Amino acid sequence: MYLLLDIGNTREKAALFNAGKVTPLPQLTADSLQSLPLAAVYFACVANDNRLNTIKTGLGLGHLPWRQVNSEAHAFGVTNCYAEPHLLGVDRWLGLLGTQQLLAKQSAMIVDAGTALTIDWLDSNGMHQGGWIMPGLRLQQQSVVQQTAKVFNKELLDARVIPGKETTSCLQNGCLAAVIGAIRQGWILGKAEHLLLTGGDAFFLRGHLTDLNTISEPLLIFHGLARYIDH
Repeated sequence: MYLLLDIGNTREKAALFNAGKVTPLPQLTADSLQSLPLAAVYFACVANDNRLNTIKTGLGLGHLPWRQVNSEAHAFGVTNCYAEPHLLGVDRWLGLLGTQQLLAKQSAMIVDAGTALTIDWLDSNGMHQGGWIMPGLRLQQQSVVQQTAKVFNKELLDARVIPGKETTSCLQNGCLAAVIGAIRQGWILGKAEHLLLTGGDAFFLRGHLTDLNTISEPLLIFHGLARYIDH
């Protein structure tokens, strides 16, 4: 059994890989891991070394091998389109690897809807066709509120693709329309057979994309990470 970690600057997400299957690990604590027969930790990390060491110590797993995965030019039949492959965000790289495994020989438009919203295209031969990066739903809203004096918001995300009738709904609906519009514009390019959604806002966005050939996979990055086990 292996622990898979996606370590960000402020939080980390975890999953387990056992007998060829990836399962989410909603509670990541030393106590929750104590009884598990873990062989190693495979992780992707955008945080600094201090944060990584704090996590390693806090989980009580310093005795295990820790194996970091980084973006590459080519691996597992997937080719990175970046001229400097290491500059592709490792979450995007793992999303490509996960997609190629889940949708073998099929093209996909991968939407990772988190703090930032990224879109990447992968053709049926495993060739990365490039991508887009833009602010995610909440980051768009925060940016408007922080940069304007008379626009305010509320915590509850209650957006719809209709005209708003007061400031909060105008802001939330407008940001949702921008995100949905970008996704639809990407789909119009005609580069993919499938729209693959992942990330924290994927479930919310899927309801606005029901007419497209949409698949949701919340563990996409971990499927990509698991490919490195014993490789």
